[in-house]
Amino acid sequence: MTKRLQLIVMALLASMAGMAQVDAHYGVGAVPVVNNRVTFEKTIPLPAGQDGKETFEKAVKWMEGRFVTPTVISCKIVTQDDMNAVRIVQAEEWIVFRRRWWELDRSRITYLLEMTSGEKGLTLRMTRIRYLYEEERGGGQRYTAEEWITDDECFNDTKTKFLRSSGKFRIKTIDLFDQLVSEVEKAVKN
Repeated sequence: MTKRLQLIVMALLASMAGMAQVDAHYGVGAVPVVNNRVTFEKTIPLPAGQDGKETFEKAVKWMEGRFVTPTVISCKIVTQDDMNAVRIVQAEEWIVFRRRWWELDRSRITYLLEMTSGEKGLTLRMTRIRYLYEEERGGGQRYTAEEWITDDECFNDTKTKFLRSSGKFRIKTIDLFDQLVSEVEKAVKN
């Protein structure tokens, strides 16, 4: 009986340790900091048979359609340089952490999305990320990505678990950038 109890306890501890692990996609190093600023960047190779100009035009068309969706609160073009294949927009939209019929946990996220086309491909860069959370409670809480979702700010001391308050922001920000990259890749291949 004692061995059986020991096995059960060990199995429970092992399963709890497994639950505490952070998915590697969101883990240490997943939020890049360049020159003291959180900057997500991905270069999408040019599709076969397309030059940089054609790829950029398709990406611009995607951008014009993407930033009018219901989740987008506002969007403005900061830089529009078609000659050098550069487009920068400042977007504000919702990221939703939890949605239930009695609860909606969400935050505004504001960011710059820079799109540049070159010989190597189309580069997407998301930076200057800010959050406005629980704005209905006395004006809300304001955070920058640098003070909220970096490795130093988002994990416990042993870097094995997210802090409850900021971990969800890190996950949703990474997911947002992944979604933008995925949409652009699909748009330029068509």
